[in-house]
Amino acid sequence: MKWGLGTCPRHAIACLARRVQGSALAFLLLALTLVIPSRSADAESFAISLVDNRAFVEVEVNGQGPFAFLLDTGSSGTTIDDSLRQRLALRPVGAGTGSGAGESRVGYATVHLDSIALGRITLDAMDVPSFDDSLLSRAIGFPHFDGVLGAELFKDHVVSIDAARAQLSVQDAEQFQPGVGAASTKITFNADDMPVVDGAVNGIAARFEVDTGDRSSLTLFGPFWRAHGLDTAVGPTVTAMTGFGAGGPIRGIVGRATSFSIGGVEVPAPVTRLSLQKAGAFTRADYAGSIGMGILKRFVVSFDYPHHRMWLLRSLDFGQADRYDRSGAWLGLGGADYLTVMDLVEGGPAASAGVRVGDHVVALDKMAASASSLFLVREFLRRPDIGAATFHVARDGAPMQFVLRLRDFIAPPH
Repeated sequence: MKWGLGTCPRHAIACLARRVQGSALAFLLLALTLVIPSRSADAESFAISLVDNRAFVEVEVNGQGPFAFLLDTGSSGTTIDDSLRQRLALRPVGAGTGSGAGESRVGYATVHLDSIALGRITLDAMDVPSFDDSLLSRAIGFPHFDGVLGAELFKDHVVSIDAARAQLSVQDAEQFQPGVGAASTKITFNADDMPVVDGAVNGIAARFEVDTGDRSSLTLFGPFWRAHGLDTAVGPTVTAMTGFGAGGPIRGIVGRATSFSIGGVEVPAPVTRLSLQKAGAFTRADYAGSIGMGILKRFVVSFDYPHHRMWLLRSLDFGQADRYDRSGAWLGLGGADYLTVMDLVEGGPAASAGVRVGDHVVALDKMAASASSLFLVREFLRRPDIGAATFHVARDGAPMQFVLRLRDFIAPPH
């Protein structure tokens, strides 16, 4: 069983072990015109925040809130962060250990929730795991991370995520009307209740998990990419820390697939990571890999679990270039007024300039580097029109400056 952001407890909690279903409603795009499908009176729409290619929505827990929860098809159940458990004064009713995309195992406490409400939609009372996600939040840069909405939300509804419009729509499955031009593909469910679809990468047909909790575009698991020698077919490449999940950092070989399709829909060549993990969710051999929000955000994506369908409608962002970092530095949250260098690409621009792991970055050129600007900094370091950038660093209390000669690690899309 797989939990939010790649966390899978050793002992399954009974109420989360059920096969779940869900579905989705979307605002639909046709000929550059938004067409709203018919909806029942009980359809609800919610604002979402897209943070690091992940969709967050506000919910109430036990009548309190709002709290920021991640929408995660990759989680077989709802989870909460330890800080929220403490804030709500929830007593542990059990404990266990789990694993995720990181290689280390993670301990968790089990707590009972009386209710979780998303607008008028209320999930049944349940026991859920509570994790310490503070290191993950610092590495990714989540300003608020209270928990994960997993499979339970999708059980009886059509759930649509429209990243381009920052909107979530939830509707009764029997009332859902897909828009004209939306492509449909069959989904099945693996043992962790994750949706699985047919796809093809570089012309190789395979089965892929669909994970809205995955920040990347396309992840290929070790057994699959090695069996097909894809490390020589997605070049040029770079070996780097590519993210952070439950259990620690995620490392991979990053390149660009020459082609990718999902449910028969051709997607612009995505940045593709080949997992180098030695343990955890990205080492499984039964599926080729994971389709993340880097691809899904190109669509209004509707999950209709009850009818085993996923609907994809191209959004205005469909043709946007999929770009990758050009600095060779992974920056995470530090203090209130600085970012921390958490990892470096060997021989990359940052390392070559003299930047070290653990350095405190206080500014990038004339832009302050802080918790509030982290994602602006990351976006700046992906821009193809920027040739150089100056890191203003504090190291052991001494101010320093390093000029990075930015370069493309991953070949731009054709």
